[in-house]
Amino acid sequence: MIEVMIVVVIVGVLAVLGMIGYRRYVTSAHTAEAKYLTGGIRAAQEAFKSEKGVYADVSANTSSLYPAVAPGKFTTEWGGACTNCKGDPDAWKKLAVRPAGPVMYGYATVAGIGGADLTAVPPPPSVPTMSSTPPGVEPTITATDPFYVTIAWGDTDADGVPCVVMSYSTSNQLVIQSAGE
Repeated sequence: MIEVMIVVVIVGVLAVLGMIGYRRYVTSAHTAEAKYLTGGIRAAQEAFKSEKGVYADVSANTSSLYPAVAPGKFTTEWGGACTNCKGDPDAWKKLAVRPAGPVMYGYATVAGIGGADLTAVPPPPSVPTMSSTPPGVEPTITATDPFYVTIAWGDTDADGVPCVVMSYSTSNQLVIQSAGE
């Protein structure tokens, strides 16, 4: 009887460890979506700039997320009209960003002409305001340089703590806050 109880305890411990590993795997997959699509938006912005001379100013601000206005523990199809884009419901089509399937994060990308302080760009909902230039972002924008900022915002486990992935035209690095949330 004692041997059976020991086996049950061991199986229980292994099951708990397996669940922890599975949750980490799922969480990293969600963060991978944001990294992948933010990189796709970066490439699309650079292609748009090479063609038009400026970056595409798609979102009204960094809190105007697409395709879901308030992303959560659900997925949303990409490709519909943008209700909170900067004057154009088809603004995201300018960038030709196409994820492989429905997304769990909301995305925003704002652009402009230099002279603006990147730390002054308003953060997405529930993200502390940056008090200084994020790591990897060189403050080298002059008064005539075009720039863009891209935000991926998601609360994929609905615990009120979002994961935010940010990309800037001045750096090839991604800035990630609360990775794995």
